[in-house]
Amino acid sequence: MTSQLDVLTLSKTVARDSQSGKLSCDLLTQGQTLYGKNVEFQDYLERMTPNGKKSLGHLRNGEFQQVVSLL
Repeated sequence: MTSQLDVLTLSKTVARDSQSGKLSCDLLTQGQTLYGKNVEFQDYLERMTPNGKKSLGHLRNGEFQQVVSLL
């Protein structure tokens, strides 16, 4: 017997956890590196590593090139 995925419920859960920061925390705890926008430095991409370090940089040839460390 196959179970069906309730896409609407999943979407609401992801949106809620994303807004609260729980999703990012869970992903970092699992060892994932996160990338996103930084509202104060809009010309840069922000990278957050599982060990808590944040840095700003750019993607070059598919790799993150750090410009400045925030922590």
